[in-house]
Amino acid sequence: MKRKIMCMLGVILILSLVACTPTPEKNRTGEVKQTQGSGVNTEKNPDPTAPILDVVSIYSVSEDGSKLEGTMDAVEELTPQALADLLIQYGVLEEGTKVLQYEAEGAPSSQEVGPGVAKAVEGDAGEAKEYGTLNLSQFPDTSNKLLLQAVANTFLENLQVSYMTIQVNGEVVAENLTMVDAGK
Repeated sequence: MKRKIMCMLGVILILSLVACTPTPEKNRTGEVKQTQGSGVNTEKNPDPTAPILDVVSIYSVSEDGSKLEGTMDAVEELTPQALADLLIQYGVLEEGTKVLQYEAEGAPSSQEVGPGVAKAVEGDAGEAKEYGTLNLSQFPDTSNKLLLQAVANTFLENLQVSYMTIQVNGEVVAENLTMVDAGK
């Protein structure tokens, strides 16, 4: 008799647990229910009014000062001053540094086709130039080769120049710099 009572209590307990368990509401008629939302459009469409950005590479000196580091950023218009402004943000150039002049001339005589392998350029090399000259209003430390190389790498890569000369107020501080891999 005790056994029957215990079994009945167990069955009642199980049934009460099943009855109290929340179940998702099922739509039996096949109709789609409209829910009132906050009025926010959840579709992911591109904003046609958003500016088109140019992706650029910015080089800086590592915190310990031992190597170059590269990072990607974006600008609305790719200009020498826009690159200088990003170099200021990344702590390479001092606040208030202005590009006094930037010139690029000559078609590249060769282009890299692999690590350390160059070939002669035939015909139009596109927008690439052989020599670039960057004249800045100030420079934090003209004896710091890594700072000079960070500026050179940024301009060489983004403005497609083979060799870079850096000037400060018209005085040459680095001449014919070429691209150096970050991390070296």
